[in-house]
Amino acid sequence: MLRPGDHELALDAWVLAFGAVGLATLVDATRSALPGPDRSPLDPSASTPEPAPLQVPELARVERIVALAQESAFDVHYRLRPLLREIAEHRLSTRRGIDLDTGADEAREALGESLWELVRPERERPSYHFASGLSLPELRATVEALEAV
Repeated sequence: MLRPGDHELALDAWVLAFGAVGLATLVDATRSALPGPDRSPLDPSASTPEPAPLQVPELARVERIVALAQESAFDVHYRLRPLLREIAEHRLSTRRGIDLDTGADEAREALGESLWELVRPERERPSYHFASGLSLPELRATVEALEAV
């Protein structure tokens, strides 16, 4: 039984219990009214990063070479030129029976003047490495010339 004066303590306990139930009801109503993820942002499975799209390493390397070749003559000569020579050599030998190094006249005619200037065997390195590289239209013309072989 309650002793005299304990009714204040009982009243405080009832108010605290009703307040807790009311607060829980208010939180639940707010949560259901607002759109949002079902999971907590602190949930480890919610923070799992999306996997990066699969990229072919060789394609990424070629993309870097082309991007660098737009910036400087150094990158055109030392990065893009070997790649272009490799492609031109393969295409000339398999499709036309021309060797890039020994059949200079035939190769020049098959490749076109602008591509030939990039891949010719005796091409000298640029005197100023920081000179501008190839523009996008020049790169496009180079690729089109390679595709035409």
